[in-house]
Amino acid sequence: MSFLSWFDWINPTNPFASLFMGILFSILLGITVWVETRERRKATLTTVIGVVATCIGVGLLTAFGYFG
Repeated sequence: MSFLSWFDWINPTNPFASLFMGILFSILLGITVWVETRERRKATLTTVIGVVATCIGVGLLTAFGYFG
């Protein structure tokens, strides 16, 4: 995991770090939804939507040249 820096959680420095942190936060959000509702469908949907939004966001930022 040499592509990660300690501050990548707040300002990602490359697309791989951005994907990693976005997916990690999406999984944590899905776990939080599951703990609060105890409904697997809502937790899975939350996680999937988060991962898809992360992938689209990273793709757009890469297309605009944000990561260099």
